[in-house]
Amino acid sequence: MPEERSEAVDEDASPQREPLCILDAVICVHFVGANLHRLLIDVLRQADLRLLVPQEVCDEISGKDKKFPGVGLRWNRLAKSRYIQVLPQLEAVSAPARAVEVFEEVRERQFEDAYRDPRDLGEAVVVAHGVHQRDLGNDVWLAIDDQGGRAIAAARGLQLLSIEDVLTMAVAFGKFDTEGDLKDVYGKLRKYGEGLVPYNRTDLAIVHKEWKEQSKTQQ
Repeated sequence: MPEERSEAVDEDASPQREPLCILDAVICVHFVGANLHRLLIDVLRQADLRLLVPQEVCDEISGKDKKFPGVGLRWNRLAKSRYIQVLPQLEAVSAPARAVEVFEEVRERQFEDAYRDPRDLGEAVVVAHGVHQRDLGNDVWLAIDDQGGRAIAAARGLQLLSIEDVLTMAVAFGKFDTEGDLKDVYGKLRKYGEGLVPYNRTDLAIVHKEWKEQSKTQQ
């Protein structure tokens, strides 16, 4: 997983690949729905990741407002902030050729037909942008929690972040003084989707215990 980066810069070092994180809708809905989007943004930015969100993902998140009132408004505000860069809608004539190629491969159809099908559209677009950015030489992470989407991304060698990964990073960055605080946040996130396993089936308790012990040794 990405780690907190030092502010120091070695001017003699060769240029590093730009670290990017492309967000899918599922993770965003969980955090925005629970009004914990500031935690998500803070953790990813502390890892020095530039945050990208395809327009298709923005539309999908806004469409969840009927199911989760308030999600659309909070997301639209966040998407307009300086913390998020919204990628233009994928179009065959204007999008990078590599992104279009990967999108068609993932959907197993020609672009126009593939784009008309709304099922898992956002995930396919996220993966397409991820491959394109990686091929440009960037250090790309996909924040995607859906198992189907993760399998598609992993098959193309892309680095992945889940909700549990984000919380693990948050622990490492000292965001939770107690395990109770961590458990409470996880419980709030679980209310905004069906994919998160119960807290006791995650490794978060172990992660927090190890962080606590390490913190004591550093005092």
